[in-house]
Formats: sequence, C-alpha cells, structure tokens
Amino acid sequence: MPSEPPIDVAIIGAGISGLQAAVELGSTGLKATVFEKSRGLGGRAATRRWNGLPVDHGAQFFTARSPEFRQQVAQWTAQGTCHEWTRGFHRYESGKLSAPEDDSHPRYACREGMSNLGRSMAAANAIKVERQAKIISVRANKGQWALVCEDGRAFEARSLVVTCPPPQGAALLAEAAPEAADFLRSVEMEPCLAVAAAFSRRELDWHGIQSDDATVSWIGHDSSKRADLHDGKTVVVIHASPAFSRENYGAAEDDVVRKLLSRAGEMADTDLSSPEEFFLQRWRYAQPVAALSAGQAPTFEEPAPLVLAGEFFAGGKIEGAWLSGRAAGRLAGERESSFDS
Repeated sequence: MPSEPPIDVAIIGAGISGLQAAVELGSTGLKATVFEKSRGLGGRAATRRWNGLPVDHGAQFFTARSPEFRQQVAQWTAQGTCHEWTRGFHRYESGKLSAPEDDSHPRYACREGMSNLGRSMAAANAIKVERQAKIISVRANKGQWALVCEDGRAFEARSLVVTCPPPQGAALLAEAAPEAADFLRSVEMEPCLAVAAAFSRRELDWHGIQSDDATVSWIGHDSSKRADLHDGKTVVVIHASPAFSRENYGAAEDDVVRKLLSRAGEMADTDLSSPEEFFLQRWRYAQPVAALSAGQAPTFEEPAPLVLAGEFFAGGKIEGAWLSGRAAGRLAGERESSFDS
C-alpha cells in the first residue's frame, strides 16, 4: 500500500525535460511530483562547485531555434538565469584551428552555471521535487502506477512520465511496461569523459573549440562565461569524443586526463599539460547515437497511462529536452483531463 498521498502524475527524473513536464502539468492545476535520484536538478545541465568556483562539466551551452524555446530563453535572459555567451566557436579540422565564421546564432550559458536552469525552473514554478529519491520499482496496479523509492517510501499515481536515460528507464519498465521498455532499449547511448582543469589566469582567444577529432570533441573556456567568478583562475573543460570515451571509460583517471590534456593542448596551440588541479567526470549516458524528433513523446496506454521523454530527443540538446518535456507534460495533462471528464 502507498505510504504517501496519491498524486496525479509521477515524473521520474529532474532533468530539463522532467522539470518542463511538471511546468506544463502545473499550469493545468494537476498534482505532479518529480522524483530525482540525486540532490541536483537539471540532469546533464550540470555544474560542480569546485573550490568555490562554478564549473560546467556536463552540457556546455545551449541554442534556441524553435519559436517556443526562443520565447522561454528570452524569459530566462530577462530574469538573469542565463545570458548570451557567444555567437560562434573556433573549429579544429585537418590539423588546423580556425576562427568562427560569421554566425548570428546566439549560444547561451549561465553565469552561475548550467545547473541554474534546473534550479530556476523548479523555484519559479513551485515544482514539487523529491530529491535523493531513487525509484527502484515501478508496477501497474488496477490501471494506475505504484512506485517504490530506495528508502522504502511508496507512491501511487494515475499517470507516469519517465525521463531518465533510456537504459535506466528500460530497466525500470521491463516487467510492468515491456513495450515501452523495448522502445527505450532501441535508443543507443554514447558515453562521454569530461575533464575540468584549472590554471593560473591566462588569456585565451577562444570561447570554445569544436572538432570531430578522434580523441577530443570539445574544448571549452569555462571561465569566459563568468570571468568575475573565476578571478585569478582559468578553467578549461574538455569533452572526449564518443570513440575515445567508449574505449577508455574504465581506464585510470590519471591516464585519461593526461591523454585528453595533451591532445587538447595540441589542438588549441596552448600548453595544458600542467594544471594546478583537475577532475574527471564519467558520463555513462551522454548523448544518443541517432537523434529522435524533438517534439516526440511516445505514449502508451497499457498497463496504465505512460509518456516517455528526455534529453535523448534532438541529439541530447537542452532545447530538445525542453521540447520533449513540454510535449510529455501536455500529453499527460490531456489524459488526466479525459480521466476527470
């Protein structure tokens, strides 16, 4: 029997998609609860507080191409949640580093870190989030959902929205919703090894470097997002390529960091070999091999109403996550409205 009061919609995962689904549901007056296994909000829009410095070790920036998301970003910008960071990145190809071409498309970042997106969404919309509440069991019970947390608490919900990484969602739904689990298993995910390295303050003439290099796919000048907060320091964030990440996911930290710093230094034509400090983040499920439609939110009626969403839509981008959550929240809301009528 549930140990907590019943809710209209349970949402698993407090990434951007899960939070936006809750925003949509809240606007209709429905009672939604978001369950997040960690303390933080925003999923891979993640920031680590590192020796007092905010450092983005997950998603590095975001763009806004659809009219709906541009409107949302305009609100975030007006509120001070994010700001325009740059309009172009350097590119490393065929052994050469080139400056950005003319580009009128803004790239946005957050002065306090990308996790500010999740915090802002939850606070501005009074979203109920159960933090450090890992769901370990999902089953159907008389057309509704019964959920059990790792700490033993039990919940009952009429509808369910699942936004956690596909392999985790598939494992949760394997017995209760095999069709949905099969769909999630079809979404192949790539890992990403990310290194943050701190140096004494130095001048870099780029904000970010993108590449299809075999070892490094991204080099970010994290401190250029928040120069006043990184006073006296320069922090560089490096993302390994999918191939390097797969091959070295379980390798020793020092070995991974040494290889990535060496290659990134060659690409950026600057010495990155001796950072004052560094850390390695291993993202097991970073991005999908093949992107799905950003507005897509697969729905299932049996054994109880279920909607899938997440950042694996539209290439794992922030905008795709937001659009997916928006669609999922509206679909779940429509089902709840039909139930009430």
